[in-house]
Amino acid sequence: MSIPFLSLALDGPQLVELLADDAAIRRWDELPSAFSVLGVERVDGSGAREATVDASVAAAILAGRTTRARFLVAASPTRDHPYNLARRIASLGHLSRGRSGVIFGDHDPYAPAGDPWTTTDVGFTRGEQIADALRAVRALEQSWPYESVVGDLETGIFVQSNLIRHVDHDGLHRTAGPLTVPEPPTGASVTAWLATDRVPAIPGDETDLVIGAGGAVRIVDADAAEAWSGEASDGGGLLLRGRPGSTLAELLDAAESLAGRTRPVGDGPLRQVLDLSVPSRPAVGRAAFPQPQPHAVL
Repeated sequence: MSIPFLSLALDGPQLVELLADDAAIRRWDELPSAFSVLGVERVDGSGAREATVDASVAAAILAGRTTRARFLVAASPTRDHPYNLARRIASLGHLSRGRSGVIFGDHDPYAPAGDPWTTTDVGFTRGEQIADALRAVRALEQSWPYESVVGDLETGIFVQSNLIRHVDHDGLHRTAGPLTVPEPPTGASVTAWLATDRVPAIPGDETDLVIGAGGAVRIVDADAAEAWSGEASDGGGLLLRGRPGSTLAELLDAAESLAGRTRPVGDGPLRQVLDLSVPSRPAVGRAAFPQPQPHAVL
């Protein structure tokens, strides 16, 4: 048994506040938290807020304005195709130097109704749709291995392009070909799932981290932070979430009040801080390119 780590859930208005306030960014960056969920209302089923900002755009800005903070970007396969999600997630992994990841969950209240990217409109649950998108995203992010970028001046080979693989995913979502962004140097981005009564997590190794019902990270209301007893858990964590309408300052106050009663975390990439193993590279398809040949020596 061990004391849980601390993490935060920021909704749209709190994220807008954070982006507009350098002092708040510094305060957030200095918190001894494992990570923050950006745009939590997009995955927790609580509904739209009066203000919001795309979580991946916010993460790209915050990656350059922080040195310690780690974050999970709320994403929805009903809004973005897995290929677009994989490209954003891999790019954020480079920008943040491994401090980022992605979280899936309930229907994004800002997304149009329906599922425009799936190949069928019957016979699958929301959870199955998320799991299928997650498999596609992970395989795409790993389709261009970072170690293939060699920059060999002697041979003139910049990338061992024969190591780049096609990802012809043919599930509820379809993809073809490799991603156009190399895998981040720190490896595949962390993938998380926010489980709710409507969208329970699918058992197995589809994702690195489950938050909510049955997961390693449980949700605690910020209003109850002062009364939280500090009970132990099995190496998991707490996700501190404010009520709709609560301010960023209120959430940060609650986080700071809990900081001394949660497990300290160090600096570094998100996967390292959470002590998550690197996922196996999916058994994807054929090589996307032939083996590059060295330049002739004159």
